[in-house]
Amino acid sequence: MDELLQDMADGKDLNDAELEYVKIFANLKDMEKAQNKAELKNSFSDDFVKDLESMGISRDDIEGMQVRIGSNGDVAVDGIEDEGVREQVQKLIDEKYGDRMYQYYIGIADSVGDLSSNTYRYATDIQEVRRYLKGVTGEDISLENLYLTPDGKIGGLPDKAADLINKTKDNAKIERMKDALVDIIGKIRISGDLGIPDFTSQFQFKDGAFSVADSGFAVDMGALDGRFTPKSSGNMYSDMYKYQFKKVL
Repeated sequence: MDELLQDMADGKDLNDAELEYVKIFANLKDMEKAQNKAELKNSFSDDFVKDLESMGISRDDIEGMQVRIGSNGDVAVDGIEDEGVREQVQKLIDEKYGDRMYQYYIGIADSVGDLSSNTYRYATDIQEVRRYLKGVTGEDISLENLYLTPDGKIGGLPDKAADLINKTKDNAKIERMKDALVDIIGKIRISGDLGIPDFTSQFQFKDGAFSVADSGFAVDMGALDGRFTPKSSGNMYSDMYKYQFKKVL
């Protein structure tokens, strides 16, 4: 099974019998990871290189480069000596390929894929919220400073983002962001001094194709996951609300 999954990850075609064997006996997550690796290495890398070639940049020009995509979506490229080429590559990723690369990363990196469902959602919600808020405000928002008001609104946001998140009705995307923010605020309270599970999506371009370079997390994810395990008694969300009174009666 491991050999067949590795063949899939390398982009090799399995015969009908091998493919059926994988479908029956393989872990679904491992199968999806192998498929993601194959797509990243083959079709994605080919599409990326074709776009660069249309700009006059060859596959050899980017051989050995490293790409980092921060939790806020910022892109950094290293390993390309020509500054002009490096800037063009960075712009291409930022404008067209960054979101797809992020999806490949969370589908391939063991540090993300091996998380429990609860902690996985927390880590990926942080990435999505950071990118959304930066797109709205043009700046990085400190999630640690956000809180829930007694009437269920998100406090601590800049005015533009606050109006959008708290006042917009019947918008699925914004409702999704608000739900994620509520969950993040609660988990930040629970996690205390353990920190926020930020991660950087990292890739290397070697032998003419992309692969994931797992960067892991700066915080202890095992300890963090333990904090989110409901205790036998008590309410794990009891301290998620922060009340701010403008006047004292």
